[in-house]
Amino acid sequence: MKAFITGANGFAGSHLVEYLLSKGFVVIALVSQESKLANLRHVLSEIRVEKTDIRDGERLFQLMREIKAERVYHLAARSSPSKSLQAPRLTYEVNFGGVLNLLCALRPLEWECRFLYVGSADSYGIDVSDPGPLKENCPLRPANPYAASKAAAELLAFQFYKSYEFPIIRARPFNHTGPRQSSDFVCSSFARQIAEIDMGAREPVVSVGNLNVQRDFSDVRDIVRGYYLLLEKGEPGDVYQLCSGHAVSIREILEILVGMASRPIRIAEDESRVRTREAPAVWGDPSKAKEAVGWETQYQIKTTLQDLKLYWEEALLEGSSPCLR
Repeated sequence: MKAFITGANGFAGSHLVEYLLSKGFVVIALVSQESKLANLRHVLSEIRVEKTDIRDGERLFQLMREIKAERVYHLAARSSPSKSLQAPRLTYEVNFGGVLNLLCALRPLEWECRFLYVGSADSYGIDVSDPGPLKENCPLRPANPYAASKAAAELLAFQFYKSYEFPIIRARPFNHTGPRQSSDFVCSSFARQIAEIDMGAREPVVSVGNLNVQRDFSDVRDIVRGYYLLLEKGEPGDVYQLCSGHAVSIREILEILVGMASRPIRIAEDESRVRTREAPAVWGDPSKAKEAVGWETQYQIKTTLQDLKLYWEEALLEGSSPCLR
């Protein structure tokens, strides 16, 4: 069976490539034209790579007719909320326009194909006033172009399901981390800084933002396993959250990673890392995905963070991470 993955060289995409290969899929990886393929270098002999801009609708149409994949996973996106505020038009062109191009390329279907749209829990926004975990039926109040473009594209995917009976399943993952994550994100930023300190490449000071906020973190390897299960067993037209079901403070994340350091570390607040407005605590409810497809998290946060720090140690030694360029 053929699986077509957009954003395949990204953080989650590369882990999904590995997982689907382990399941016996023929994998076609769509990556951006400027991609260096660092996250896929260990599997390049096992996959087909296509370098195409997700905004190129004509090329996507040609590829879809040529490949005829039975499974399509759409992960390609500009994923930084802060950078989306600086480039809103580009964010919408990629995150919304890319989905529209891909869905139009797959319609009308000439073969059996299931489609997974990967949205984001960021679409719930920061005005989370209801106590308790967020559920799939909570309102979406996106607060930045990234979150809004993901919410708009999720609605577009639902419209294609309703209008054309296209078997689309929507995933709404919460925060996830692990090896290969960009240091633009908090867990990976801490892990990289501590790895640099251990290697003597940095003074023993970790720069931090607001440590009091709480977020729902899962391991990326659990998340991509959830993508697979949802596309195989999920109900077309439905949306499923993927999350751990509990919140962890950023302070606790930092304490775990600092505890792995080989030398004493000082913590210094960096005002540039502090967001002016953010919800104090956000977490989800994974029960719908568990009931529907049997998914639940398996990795403990300490294991995830250990693997993340090890990734940075190896990447810094080799100079191989795409995040280093």
